[in-house]
Amino acid sequence: MRINILFSLFLLLLTTQCKKENVQETCLNENQSNELLVQLQPFSNDSIQISAAERKFINEIRTIANDIDVLSNQVDTSISIQQTYEQIRTNFLQHVNLVEQKASAHYHGASDKIVMAKNAFVLMSYDALQRKYPEFMWTQLGIFAANEVRYGLSLALLLRQTLIKNNIIIPFNNETVDATLLATAQVLIQGQINVLTDIGSLGILNRILGAKNIKNEQWLTPEAREGFRLQELAEQALKTGNCASYMDLQTQAAIQFGAHEQVYILQPMWNQPVMQTFANLNQLVIQLTQHKLVFFGDIFVGTNKNLESHKGYVIKIPKGISDLSNAQQRVNVAINGFNQLNELRKTKAGSYWIDYSQIKIGYFYEVYNVVWTM
Repeated sequence: MRINILFSLFLLLLTTQCKKENVQETCLNENQSNELLVQLQPFSNDSIQISAAERKFINEIRTIANDIDVLSNQVDTSISIQQTYEQIRTNFLQHVNLVEQKASAHYHGASDKIVMAKNAFVLMSYDALQRKYPEFMWTQLGIFAANEVRYGLSLALLLRQTLIKNNIIIPFNNETVDATLLATAQVLIQGQINVLTDIGSLGILNRILGAKNIKNEQWLTPEAREGFRLQELAEQALKTGNCASYMDLQTQAAIQFGAHEQVYILQPMWNQPVMQTFANLNQLVIQLTQHKLVFFGDIFVGTNKNLESHKGYVIKIPKGISDLSNAQQRVNVAINGFNQLNELRKTKAGSYWIDYSQIKIGYFYEVYNVVWTM
């Protein structure tokens, strides 16, 4: 009799545990991501987009980007939370330096090619972070926003290559257009690195210490503290299996972290003269075309808008937003982006497409690229 009772209790415990795992699995869609990896395997042998040598180099960058555990494995958690964050970010920056060194050697110091390699590292890192820490939503939109930057970089550097190859010199703001394009690209990639290493470190910190223990840290910005407060509530909802509440709270947390990044990490980049000039140009184009053409601001949820124009989803820049040098306007772009992505991922087709596209970008399959002729 006692054995039967114990056996029944064991079955109840096992069933309960399975239910908890299934609930969390339903919210996080980890099985879907794993299944997509198998489906995307044929892309790994693709030699049409890039050469075998280039694929080998890209895979080296991907290995570094996916070496996530090493960023926090040796961190001393007995020190202050701020010092822990600084250690993680320092480790992250060492990865960036390693990628830059490898890219410099591979491309023989070509500055424009190094920029694109560093962007590939950013994209691959967001993919790795999202798969490793799916409870931290920021990276789910971050990878698509960073991919939009890659699209802009590829256009700018292709134009620069064309100008140089044809010996076309166009004066612009006491410089030349080709020099301005490279300077803008270098500023943009540094901004991307600053955001990646900050938000990535905060996401890792959330996993190892928990939002509950971080949310009142006074060294954090008010937006980041609010982000961790909401993150704690989101993860509580996840544990109870309330997926809708989890997604909505997770989104609100990501919005706060987005405001933190835009106001405190990216604004110094936009304050630079070259970026102010770029913002003015983008604003002019938006106004002249009535938001039909945008250099930066729209977010394409997909891998490559040139190849997937009828498959992907475009999160349009909100009406009334045109000046990307204005932090509050960029925050409004982020709010719109996170909310729309949240609604998209709640649908079966949308969730599938987001995971599919993220993994393709993370493996550098059919991404935006420059065909170098120089």
